Amino acid sequence: MAVKKKNASSPSTGSKVAHEDTSAENTNHSPVGKDPFIGRTVGACRILEKINEGGTAYIYRARNETFHLDRVIKILKPSLMNEEDFYDRFAREAQLTARLDHPNILRVFDTGEVDGYFYIEMEHVAGQSLRTYLGNNPRISEKQILNISSQVAKALEYAHNVKITAPDGNVINGILHRDIKPENIMVTPEDVVKLMDFGAAKPLNITSDTMQGMIVGTFHYMSPEQIEGKDLDARSDFFSLGIVMYELFTGRKPFNGKNLTMLIQSIRKCEHTSPRKLRPSISPLTEELIEKLLSRNPNHRPSRAREIDESLQICLQAYAAWGSGRKVRVPFSIKRAYPAISMVFSIAALVISFMSFAWNGGLIRMPMIDGGSGKLRKPVKGEAETYESLLEKGRKIEELKQWKEAVTIYELVPSVSEGGVANEYLEAQVRLARISFRHLNQFTRARAILERLGMEYSDPVIDAYLGEIYFRLALYGEARDRLDAALNTSKGSVIPNGPDSKKDLLYYYAYSLDKQYIYVDRDPGTLREAIEAWNYYMVSARCEEEDDHECPFARKRLAELESINDKLLTDG
Repeated sequence: MAVKKKNASSPSTGSKVAHEDTSAENTNHSPVGKDPFIGRTVGACRILEKINEGGTAYIYRARNETFHLDRVIKILKPSLMNEEDFYDRFAREAQLTARLDHPNILRVFDTGEVDGYFYIEMEHVAGQSLRTYLGNNPRISEKQILNISSQVAKALEYAHNVKITAPDGNVINGILHRDIKPENIMVTPEDVVKLMDFGAAKPLNITSDTMQGMIVGTFHYMSPEQIEGKDLDARSDFFSLGIVMYELFTGRKPFNGKNLTMLIQSIRKCEHTSPRKLRPSISPLTEELIEKLLSRNPNHRPSRAREIDESLQICLQAYAAWGSGRKVRVPFSIKRAYPAISMVFSIAALVISFMSFAWNGGLIRMPMIDGGSGKLRKPVKGEAETYESLLEKGRKIEELKQWKEAVTIYELVPSVSEGGVANEYLEAQVRLARISFRHLNQFTRARAILERLGMEYSDPVIDAYLGEIYFRLALYGEARDRLDAALNTSKGSVIPNGPDSKKDLLYYYAYSLDKQYIYVDRDPGTLREAIEAWNYYMVSARCEEEDDHECPFARKRLAELESINDKLLTDG
C-alpha cells in the first residue's frame, strides 16, 4: 500500500539511533493521535512500529514481505521535503550507502519515493548505539575500545577507497562520512560494530557547488578544517574518530565550551587534557595514537584508515603487557650477564654443528612429502635434497611475500640437536620471528622465539629485533637496552645488514629514549640522552641532504624535547 502524504502530528524527539532494540526506553509513539505510517507499506516493507526520531527523519521497524525479514525504514520528515538541501542529502545518503558492502557498515537495500515521501530501507540489526552502550557501560575496558575502534577504522578504510559509479555516470573514488560520533556507531550483542548514517557523506573526488563551504556534521565531533568550512579529506574523519576514542576512554569530550563560539574556539586550538591524566591505566601507545588523531595539522594525522587499524593492532599487543598491571621484565640473558659462559656455549654449538656435518657426510637433507599424510616432513638419511636448499626455498618464498608459506618452511629447518647446522637453524628462526611480528602481528610468538634464541646464540640481529618488539609493546627501557647492544657490537650476523639497518636501529633507539622520558621516568638525564640520540639519528640519516620520510618526524621530536629541556633549565 502506498503511503499517502498527510500533515501528521510530530512525534516526540528522541536520540538519533537508526536501529536500536525496540525496548520501552527507545520506542517513541506519537503523543497525539495515531502515527500515519504504522501499518502502511513502503516499497516491499510493512511498517510495524516507530523506533526513534532524528533531526531529519522518522525511524521505523518494518517487515520485508518479500523476504520475510526485519528491516529499518527511514522516512524524511514531511516538513523537510521542500527544503532542497535536506532532500538532496537524504537522497545522496541512499544513493551512496546502497553501493557500500562491508561487514562494519549498515547496509541499504532499497530507496524510493512514495506519494511524496522519500524513504530508505536498511538492514535491521539488534543492538544499541555506542552512545547508549557507553551509558550502560561507563567503564569500557581498553581492549573493548580498541576492538570497537578497529572495526570503525576498517569501515572507514573501505568507504574512503571504494570505487562507485554514480547514477549520473560519475566515478566516485571514496566516500567521506563527515559525521563520525557515538550515535552513528552501532554495537551488536556479539560486539560487531556497524557504522551508519551517511547523511552527511560526500564523495572524496567530487565537489558540487551546493556542498562547497557547507559545514555539515555534529560540532562536538568536527575537525578544525571542517569547522572552518575547508576542503576535507579522509583525515577529517580520523580526527572525529580520535574524539570518539577520547570520549570512550575518559567519559568526556576533549573539546568543550559554554556556548557554540567557545566550542569552536576550543576545537580550532586543539587544546585538551592528556587522556592518561584522566585515565592513567591507558597504555602509552594507545594515548599516542589518540593524540596523533587529534593533531591540529591534518598532515600529522595518519593518511589512511589502514594505518590506524595497524596501530590499533599494535596497541592491542601492547595492552597485553601494559594492561596486566604487572611490571614486565625482560627474561634473564646468559650472554649479557656472563659473556664468558656465553662464549663457551657458542663454541660448543659450533663443535656440535661441525660434528653433525661430518657425521652426515656433508649432506643434511630437505624435508619430503609423506606418502601417507601428504604433509611436509623432515628428511631422513638417504634422501636427496639438502637443508641448505630448504632454507633457500624459504628465502625465495619470503621474497614473494608469501608470509605463512615461508613460516611453514622455516619451521622445518632442524636444530643442532636434530642434526641441523647452527647458523642455518638460527637464520631460519630469526626470519620466522621477523615475519611473525612484522607481517602477521604475532608479537608474543616472535618475542618468545627471539628470547629463546638469545639464551643460546650471540647475534646482534636478535637484539635488534627484540628492541623493535619491546618498543612496540611499550617496554621502552628494555627496548633501549637491546637496541644499544645491537648498535655497539662488531659481530657479524646470519642476516645480512640492509642499507638502512643502522638507520632503523638509531631511529628506534632515539624514539625509545624519547618515550622513556615522556611516559615513564621524566628523568632529565633521559631527556638529554633522547636529544643526543635524535641529533645523531638526523646526522646519520643525512636529514639535511635527503630528508626522507622519517626526518620531518625526527626534527619535530627533537624541537619539542629541546623546548622542554630549555624550560627545565629556565625554571631550574
